[in-house]
Amino acid sequence: MRKTGVVFLAVGLGLLLPIGGPAGAQSDVDHSEVTWLRWMDPYRDPITYQEYRQSREFDQSLDARLIYAGNKGDTPVCIVINNLLHFTIQSSFSVFISDLEIDGYSPNVYTAYNNGDEVALKDILISEWNSRGVAGAILIGDLPVPWYEMTHPPEYGGNHVEFPIDLYFMDLDGRWLDRDFDELYDGHDNGSGDMEADIWVGRLLAMNLTDHGASEAVMMNNYLDKNHRYRTGELRLQDKALAYVDNDWCTYGYEEEVTLAYPVTDMVTDPYETTREDYMQRVRQSTGNQYENLLICSHSTPWAHYLYWGTEPYDYSLFHNHEIEQIDVQVFFYNLFACSNARYVEEDDMGNWYIFQSTYGLLAVGSTKSGAMLCFDDYYGPLGDGLSFGEAFLFWCQNNMESCYAPYSRVWFYGMTLLGDPTLKLSRFMPDNTGDANSDGAIDLGDVVFLINYLFRGGTAPDPLRLGDPTADCLVDVGDVIFLLNYLYRDGLPPGIGCE
Repeated sequence: MRKTGVVFLAVGLGLLLPIGGPAGAQSDVDHSEVTWLRWMDPYRDPITYQEYRQSREFDQSLDARLIYAGNKGDTPVCIVINNLLHFTIQSSFSVFISDLEIDGYSPNVYTAYNNGDEVALKDILISEWNSRGVAGAILIGDLPVPWYEMTHPPEYGGNHVEFPIDLYFMDLDGRWLDRDFDELYDGHDNGSGDMEADIWVGRLLAMNLTDHGASEAVMMNNYLDKNHRYRTGELRLQDKALAYVDNDWCTYGYEEEVTLAYPVTDMVTDPYETTREDYMQRVRQSTGNQYENLLICSHSTPWAHYLYWGTEPYDYSLFHNHEIEQIDVQVFFYNLFACSNARYVEEDDMGNWYIFQSTYGLLAVGSTKSGAMLCFDDYYGPLGDGLSFGEAFLFWCQNNMESCYAPYSRVWFYGMTLLGDPTLKLSRFMPDNTGDANSDGAIDLGDVVFLINYLFRGGTAPDPLRLGDPTADCLVDVGDVIFLLNYLYRDGLPPGIGCE
């Protein structure tokens, strides 16, 4: 296995009941003392694989086509986008590709359909990995979903579960088995390589979101606009996090691990304080706390957090998926220690609502089944060192997916997934790139013309001025015009980070 950059963030949990776990950092926690979780919703069960198949129509062919071959960045990545969605978001998608290239990525872009054949989609990723050494892949829109099945051991309820598993797309040289030939994987071994993740994978999927009346294209365009404004520094929150840990995990020190990425972290762990009303007050835009990152540990389903206000079994109130948009939750990045919160095959799943809400939200890691992230330091540590969310999650997967809580790691972690753009970093590490002199969201001939008009014809100045300084020499002059022309038409170096 080649340890290239990979992304697949995930963290999710349902109902955990500790048996007197010790206080302190997570590294000191005996995971066997964390009692297993359960599905919370008494009225709905998780959608099964057969129900998923029957609930929709599939295209006849994947029909994957390479529509763009990047050659400007140093880090190869693969992007696969649903063909019909691509047609409706071409403008904002082009800005996204330009942003990736400015940040040093070299994207190959494929269009495809969802024919239900995850093997064909994976073959594209394997080819890209073998030929270009891609660091990761971003799957956008309706595309094939791999499913896994397992029976939990008796100490974890003994129930049979079926769930999406994007780890299948991350491990490119291991072997995935369907021993009972029912179209769900039920085994995973080294095959010709090993079982470790090789690339990062992130999903952007809005087609299952129906609340508030927005269409998939509208939500995806809005997400890509937020993404661009975050990359360019226009959209910012404060460099701090909120760790909101409900009753059953308040003694394990999970909140302390967040400080590896965010030295300024507000920690809420008091069993009588972690309530629906308190949570809403802390994260809503009108309060103005401006948390960039949130760890939420709460009994959950794909549609709600069950936040306890007391110590009895039914002393809880629900925070629902539809309320994310209503109160304008003011957070960019989420670690959803919340049962099945990232189960993206469910209608209106909370993980996707967190990232596709109108104003904020860019990325969430969570689980598509009962389970969640443990060994948090292998995730927050790399983030705090400046790695992207994809790279940090890859590091966590490689070091914990099979080993953090052996022999129960698969029960806990196989549903982990990353929703959003894995190439993003904490704001303090995002490059302050230049070159988009006219601020239209793309670097092209228009920026060259804009700079010429500014320098020689009394035209409007770039705003801020650093946007017109792609050479990053703290001067805006004819050298910047020549630099952009070389970048655009002679495979020259990409624009540099702005002058300090």
